[in-house]
Amino acid sequence: MKLGLDIHGVIDANPETFAFLSKSIVDAGGEVHIITGGSWNEVLKKEVQDAGIKYTHLFSVYDYLKSTDAVPIGLIQFPDGEIQDKYERKLWDSIKAKYSSEQGLDLHIDDTIDYGEYFTTPFLLYDGKTDIMKISHIDIG
Repeated sequence: MKLGLDIHGVIDANPETFAFLSKSIVDAGGEVHIITGGSWNEVLKKEVQDAGIKYTHLFSVYDYLKSTDAVPIGLIQFPDGEIQDKYERKLWDSIKAKYSSEQGLDLHIDDTIDYGEYFTTPFLLYDGKTDIMKISHIDIG
């Protein structure tokens, strides 16, 4: 199995469950891809490590866009004070889906409903605040 997991709103909303799930998949020979919007820095790596998540791959939407010819449309400041380039919403919202498809993921779990419309990979919308799960998926055939 190849699983994609978002950090904020998913892993950090229920770290024990996702630590168990990620360890189970990796130990069985599968892949766990941590897919996040923010830049991969020591803070994010520590957050994933402290949650007990076992993973095989890391992917950052921001780092990916910085490596392409995508043109920022401004700046955005996060609650922790970090400032990053801001990209056109449709472009930003489609990158996790593109990565998931290219990597052949079997399932991606995220808390942002807007991303779901771009996925051909099965997409599970996770609401960690109410612990309600809803499966959202676009059929491609």
